[in-house]
Amino acid sequence: MPRLTAPPSLSVSRRRFLRLAAAAAGLLTTAPPPLHADGGAETLHRPRLRLPASTSNGGRVPVTVETTYPLEPDHGPTVLEVINPRDPVAPKGAFHFTAANGRAWVAFQARFDEGSSTVAATARCGRHGLFGATAPLVVTPGGGGCAGGVPATPSGDEIREPVIRIPRLVADGAIHADELIQVQVKTRHPNRTGLAWRDGRWVAESEPFHLSRLEVVYGDEPVSTFLLTAALSDNPLITFLLRARHEGPVRVTLTNTRGRRFEASHSIRFA
Repeated sequence: MPRLTAPPSLSVSRRRFLRLAAAAAGLLTTAPPPLHADGGAETLHRPRLRLPASTSNGGRVPVTVETTYPLEPDHGPTVLEVINPRDPVAPKGAFHFTAANGRAWVAFQARFDEGSSTVAATARCGRHGLFGATAPLVVTPGGGGCAGGVPATPSGDEIREPVIRIPRLVADGAIHADELIQVQVKTRHPNRTGLAWRDGRWVAESEPFHLSRLEVVYGDEPVSTFLLTAALSDNPLITFLLRARHEGPVRVTLTNTRGRRFEASHSIRFA
């Protein structure tokens, strides 16, 4: 299904995301300065983008994007973005990190339209600039996931409070000081674009309805802010990294496009 003109509400940031796609494809005319002679900023800061090469379910495509450079208080890639310029909902998410995360790493599930496309990821470092990577994706005919109307009144079974899970605790029952751990946020929430394919074009049948923001606080310190879009899959599992520097609660707050907030917390305790 080709991408034609998107509804105005979904195309506000299209110019910016097309620039990011060009950067991710290596089309920047000015390269960031090198960081180290033995690897350079390109090697250390370039994001790694992982997603399946082919899928029949464009409504739930697993995406992982990361950089290998450790985050420091005044240096490192602190913003990751994922886009697919050919989709009617091009931006798939913008993920902001701090040194408390330890490393910029996120995994989530998103909607992609059917057909062949090149998905782009960018990593932004305040000192060294923008770095990009791309990965091919084929969504088989009939498997596109960008369409989807909004439930008028979601039932109680469709929306529930999020739950935090720490796989390290499940596997080993213990966390050690300064360890880099995964934190999973499981949600039950429909995420809909409000779009439909009619007579060869995308039509906005209703307002998009989706989780729009995820904020993470560790102890009393703000850690991450994830800006989510209508391309987010239903009931997503969002995973990120956290450096366990001290004992205390990890709290997440999710907000949807109707202003409703959902919260969860989990205590970090050392072995």
